[in-house]
Amino acid sequence: MSKQSNSSGQKGAATADTALVALYRQFANMVAPVWWFADEHIADLPMPASLNDWQCFTNRCDIAGQLRVAGFITELSDFDTSAALSAPKTVCYRVSKEKALVHYLINQALSALPLGGQLVLAGHKNDGLHNYAKKAAALVGASAEIKKHDGSAYIATLTKASQPTEKLPDSDYTQIQEIAQAPSLFSKPGVFGWQKQDRGSALLIGQLPRFLGASSNTPLTVADLGCGYGYITVMAAQQLPSATWLLTDNNATALLAARKNCDTYGLNAEVVLADCAAGLIGPVDVVLCNPPFHQGFAVSGSLTDRFLAAAHRLLANQGRALFVVNQFIPLERKALGLFSTSEVLVEYDGFKVVQLQK
Repeated sequence: MSKQSNSSGQKGAATADTALVALYRQFANMVAPVWWFADEHIADLPMPASLNDWQCFTNRCDIAGQLRVAGFITELSDFDTSAALSAPKTVCYRVSKEKALVHYLINQALSALPLGGQLVLAGHKNDGLHNYAKKAAALVGASAEIKKHDGSAYIATLTKASQPTEKLPDSDYTQIQEIAQAPSLFSKPGVFGWQKQDRGSALLIGQLPRFLGASSNTPLTVADLGCGYGYITVMAAQQLPSATWLLTDNNATALLAARKNCDTYGLNAEVVLADCAAGLIGPVDVVLCNPPFHQGFAVSGSLTDRFLAAAHRLLANQGRALFVVNQFIPLERKALGLFSTSEVLVEYDGFKVVQLQK
């Protein structure tokens, strides 16, 4: 899931993604079969009604759930188009934030579309929409028709005139890659912050000796909520070599990398795709968590509440949790409705680490 930003200027109110609104307005005119690549932007808006002969592809289980409730046939995977029920005549996509993913999905679309098929892209100028559309059009002998819509949104439509002989560079999207050594860490494009070690997570790990030293009992079972590619688990396992691990995230792409990291270090780990640990059953001795605070791309205070509730539900009696959040999120105050104690261990670089006792 998307992790923290250290900007405190974000607003709590959700705002509609105007590019996605503009794309939804094109749906009725699209020639089926249609493929819809749906990423985390979808979380910010009500879902349109399903349409015949459409198939959606997403890597997030919460969005897959929304799509399925709306009646869309949905493939939940790392955007695996080999699972398509039919070849598309139209592919639509509100472009993502990550360039490698956008390039990968454009390549998939241009390969799958027949001559005369259309790729419909939505976004804003600062998303790189114009550049993506023009580069895609050049690959298939087309010109991109780009129109401005409300809220500074743009829709680019291109009609495939020839087979592509090249692909846009996608950073070897399908490959899990080593991103760090000593310790060795693996990740891949499509995972939040896939080429870096998150500063908030590193701050949490720095407080782990103090957290563990405050209890006479060594935890035997540990859950990593919103695990991403598994950085917290790998680093914490160096201090808890005998622990059994539960890693969970709502992003199927992230869990591919998390599984690789757990296998690399021979960890006794269960890796589960779930939204805020929904459906998972404890008890565990300790929860470690660097929760997102965005639902889609809008700041959501309710996400913090959901992760706190999940941690409380999974923990054994007297179990403890260690969270890292942006400084402006009042996690320690929110937690007192569920936990008996809540203490800020450190505040640094826009983040704070909070320990909780059930």
